[in-house]
Amino acid sequence: MNPTSSSFLSCTLRSRDPGVQLSFRTHRRGDFVVLSARGEADAFTLPWWRHSVRAAAEVAATAGGVLIIDATRLDFLSLRTLAAVAWDADRYRRVGVQICLVSSDSRLTRLAGRHQQTARLLMCSSIVSAFSVLQLHKRAEPRSYPLPAVAAETEHDHHPARGSAPDLP
Repeated sequence: MNPTSSSFLSCTLRSRDPGVQLSFRTHRRGDFVVLSARGEADAFTLPWWRHSVRAAAEVAATAGGVLIIDATRLDFLSLRTLAAVAWDADRYRRVGVQICLVSSDSRLTRLAGRHQQTARLLMCSSIVSAFSVLQLHKRAEPRSYPLPAVAAETEHDHHPARGSAPDLP
């Protein structure tokens, strides 16, 4: 076998595994979960990317509701992957998980801010700034407290025969 075909064969075999082109490390810092990514996040690795982000978001849901995706060590981040992060961030925001993408590429941040699908994605330029922004966000969140047992409504509280206000259509 000549060296060219051998080289091509090894490259082809290696590229068939998304885990070789893209790797993740998840760790916790207090209430925050940090998902660090390395490699290339493109169309080929998108299913692996989404699986890893969703798994980390599930951990964040039980840890304190914050996931920081550190993309500063990625060699490439496709716009399709960026849109997937934005979609997942919207989805998880509805269940109480805040997702922030960290990228030191200012062009990517500007581009994301201009596109309708990605404009709502929280992006920071460093892990430190992400921690600061998200810590402030957590402090500003309204807190809900359970109603005392005395104030809880019962079925007879709104019964029309007892003189309470009628139900509106």
